[in-house]
Amino acid sequence: MVNNIYSQTSKKGIPLKQILQKLEELHQIKFSYSDDVIKDKLITKVSYDDSLEDLLLKFEEQSGLIFKQATERYILVLEKKKPRPGVLCGYIKDIFSKETIEGVSVYIEEKKVGVFSDENGYFELKQAEKNDILIISYGGYKTIKKTVGSIDGNDCKTFEIEEYSSELDEVLINSYLVNGISKNKDGSIAIKPQQRDILPGLTEPDILQSVQLLPGVLSPNETSSGLHIRGGTPDQNLVLFDGIRIYNPAHFFGMISAFNPYIIEEVNVLSEGVGAQYGNHVSGVVDIRTKSKVAKEISAAFGSNLTHADAFLKMPLGKKASILVSGRRSLSDFFETSTFQSLAKKVFQNTVIDQNEKNDVDQVFDKNNRFYFQDFNTKLNLEIGENDQLMLHQLFVSNKLDYRFGLSDGSFLQTDQLDVKNIGLGANWMKQWDEKLSQETTVYYSDYDLNYSFIGGQNVDPVFSQSSLKKNSIKEFSFKTELKNQFRKNHQIGYGFELINNDVAYNLGRTYSFAPDSDYNIEEASSSTIYALYSNYIYENEDKFNIRIGLRNTYFSLEKLFFVTPRIYTQVKVFPNFWANFSYEKKQQNISQIIEFSTNDFGLENYVWSLSNKNEIPILKSDQFSSGLVFRKNDWMIDVNAYHKKIDGLTSLGQSVATNANIIANGSSTSKGINFLLKKRFNDYTSWISYSYGDTKFTFPQTNEGNPFSGNNDITHRLRWSHNYKVGNFDFSLGWVYRTGIPFTEVLERNNNGTQEFFFGDINGRRLESYQRLDFSSTYQFNISKNKKWKGKLGVSFLNIFDRSNKLQRSFFLTNGQNSNVVLGTTDTVSLGFTPNVMFRIIYN
Repeated sequence: MVNNIYSQTSKKGIPLKQILQKLEELHQIKFSYSDDVIKDKLITKVSYDDSLEDLLLKFEEQSGLIFKQATERYILVLEKKKPRPGVLCGYIKDIFSKETIEGVSVYIEEKKVGVFSDENGYFELKQAEKNDILIISYGGYKTIKKTVGSIDGNDCKTFEIEEYSSELDEVLINSYLVNGISKNKDGSIAIKPQQRDILPGLTEPDILQSVQLLPGVLSPNETSSGLHIRGGTPDQNLVLFDGIRIYNPAHFFGMISAFNPYIIEEVNVLSEGVGAQYGNHVSGVVDIRTKSKVAKEISAAFGSNLTHADAFLKMPLGKKASILVSGRRSLSDFFETSTFQSLAKKVFQNTVIDQNEKNDVDQVFDKNNRFYFQDFNTKLNLEIGENDQLMLHQLFVSNKLDYRFGLSDGSFLQTDQLDVKNIGLGANWMKQWDEKLSQETTVYYSDYDLNYSFIGGQNVDPVFSQSSLKKNSIKEFSFKTELKNQFRKNHQIGYGFELINNDVAYNLGRTYSFAPDSDYNIEEASSSTIYALYSNYIYENEDKFNIRIGLRNTYFSLEKLFFVTPRIYTQVKVFPNFWANFSYEKKQQNISQIIEFSTNDFGLENYVWSLSNKNEIPILKSDQFSSGLVFRKNDWMIDVNAYHKKIDGLTSLGQSVATNANIIANGSSTSKGINFLLKKRFNDYTSWISYSYGDTKFTFPQTNEGNPFSGNNDITHRLRWSHNYKVGNFDFSLGWVYRTGIPFTEVLERNNNGTQEFFFGDINGRRLESYQRLDFSSTYQFNISKNKKWKGKLGVSFLNIFDRSNKLQRSFFLTNGQNSNVVLGTTDTVSLGFTPNVMFRIIYN
């Protein structure tokens, strides 16, 4: 960072032109101005360390000029107009972004005479007299009322207007881990991918992988979608994309996020104090929002790494509408890179595909493994009125696997086909009724489908054929509307209604030609409607004290159960730079995943979604308390948070817990832990250390004599140490992570009077070896065109630099030994090995 101060060339100041030329180099921007406008304009001593926004504000105050952000790169320097006799003139700007606003209503209250501001935020109003009341009004912003006589001066004045929600949306910590990740005053973490600095092992801002770096979020199976938030499981999370619930949030069996990060504006991650507007989940919330403002100019980008390619286009459709289109597709069915091979080795291990690869190398096989994924998004943003905005959006996520394996003579052949899709259609309407009352309404339809089929056969003695199928579908419709009323300063109350209808079905079947009595076909279909009324009250007194109280009343039609659940989050400034917080919440969920063993031998996608049914699969219910402390001063930041969460309604079908009587059992989990984050910034270098302690215990009355035992994915300790360094257009990031191994149930062998016996040891009584990994990433940004509208970006990343074989899971099996005796075998699932990746992008804006 350049931190020197402008040296004065005269006693009065520095020529503005000289300063602007220097800023163009530092910020890679371009000022557009006439030499006559900035001639003789001098600026007093100003620090380069100030933000660009602060500098432009100071320049306006000292020069009397206007600095208008025309595009992300171009800034116009304009001369303020002089008022003509009998004419009141001015400019309208946003108080925080400093951008001029077009279409603001400016009028005299008594005379009903008014105009609208132009594209430069400028207006002229005739017939304005000294005692008249001037009204400045714009949808979503607070109205300004001034007497004309109070507007002094000879120049056209600048009026800054403020959004209604600005007081209730302030950030507590701007750079939580790195720039682009912030902690809000409601306890949530906001990630802005386009502003986010580079993270260890990630050359691109992958959404779900970024979430995993937050304290209290774990992925024991090393996947993007396997988010375990404070002891919860991935199916207990609520994942929303533009308000649409997503049941398949990942590509390549969990390894890559299903969301294009380059079209996403913000991701909010909530693990505590979740507002009452979020329902039907018992763990965390990942709320993903794409760009919502109407685009004023064309921007586009395309790029590729060693797993997939993507592109997007954002384009205005007139002044009041714009469209966003994006798509991604894997490259694996065209050519296999080293990155894909590394991911495939991890994904397909211990599956049928892996077993066939390890068969006798002397045999010749007819093999074909075709896999690809893709996603496609469109979004239409419309300003349908002065105070109305409408957004229409579409989502398509698809993963497809076609696998064929057989002997070259045709004596044996098997085919496996797996197709997983998630389609979403949604609309969002926002209306500002007056300066205090606003409304937001969301409607969506989500369609999740999983289809798997297997056909196998042998044409030589013994001749046989077999087949299996697995289908799982969720068709979900939701309507939600909420009114928010800022009835007093610092006070806001909201009321909402939500309806969710689910049609959930699964079909499991198998046929055996050599044992037709073992054929089966299981079909299950059910429908549920959730009705919810909720309210949220928010009080904020700047950063000194805030409290958020929520109440959600929910009726589940299938179970005919009604719940009243309170939620609260409060934060208080105890001392300067020191805050304390506390939260409590109750939540329910009536849809979750259960494990199925029908197609378990294939080894992929072994869970299906199912609605609760009061008996084997009850409604999940959770209670969570948490409290924490935050310290922030200069470039130091400390965040400590402790929690205790209990979840009732777990089923052995969902947690793969073996019962003594081998029956379906219900139980509960208790998770407690503490998360600690320490961060320090030294100019262009940032380092942070995060530590998480967690303890998750399961209790099932029919298991372990009713005594608690460690949860399947319980990780006691996790330590992460990360570093970021920026020099010029280069960014570097290095991160090391250590964690204890997950528990497993050991199978033991003994000889009982000459009889060989196998039995289970203590449930989850042993742990795998500890896990360690070192990751590195780097990016370089550069300009392609002289006008800097075309830019490029190169990136490289290395996962697991030391190629450690970390064990993620252990299972046992019985097989025949050399003397036809039964032998106990062990199968370990291991982590990604050394995995390089390269990224290249072209950006236009």
